[in-house]
Amino acid sequence: MYLFPILNGIWQGFFISILLFGPAFFKLIHTSIQEGFKKGVILASGVFLSDLLVVALCIFGFSEFMQTASFQKMYSLLGAIILFLLGIKSFRHQYKAFLISYSERVPHSKSLMKGFALNLVNPFTFILWFNVLGSISLKYAEEVQYKLLISINVFTILLMLFLMDVLKVFLSHLIGKKLNARIFFTINKYFGLLLMIIGCIFLVRFTTLMGWWK
Repeated sequence: MYLFPILNGIWQGFFISILLFGPAFFKLIHTSIQEGFKKGVILASGVFLSDLLVVALCIFGFSEFMQTASFQKMYSLLGAIILFLLGIKSFRHQYKAFLISYSERVPHSKSLMKGFALNLVNPFTFILWFNVLGSISLKYAEEVQYKLLISINVFTILLMLFLMDVLKVFLSHLIGKKLNARIFFTINKYFGLLLMIIGCIFLVRFTTLMGWWK
């Protein structure tokens, strides 16, 4: 009985991980290339914890509030502003200033919080988990151990997402070992540009929710 939700969670987690390209994904790759495997895993742990928080909020009855138009508008605008500002900061970084920050040791807690925050400011994180939990709930609706089966399935998805993130960190770290500071600087520039693009996407979503495109 318990094998099915585990297997279901494995393929769902694998599928979601392949299709997931939010700001946290790009930060994960960026951190792993530039700062190494350990920092990448810590950042991935932050992403895992933020997903866990969203799942907990949904389970404890906050999903209806988080699906309201006012919440989605506020979150899309907030995410757009934060990502755009972070993107500008990375993109405008001068080479000398970059070398100084590159040589500095970033505290582990800061890497954890970056992963947590970047995943959490993404409004699509909430939409993803609303759909996942809704789909899983329907699948086990007629089972006697309904809550336990859902919990096993969801935890397996979360674990699979984390393991896939660790794999991405490992592969990115292998690439990073072959790169020099000048290439890291260029990657940092493109990372800033990517954040600004994602910020613009969130801004477009905000304007769409506001009905300004009608």
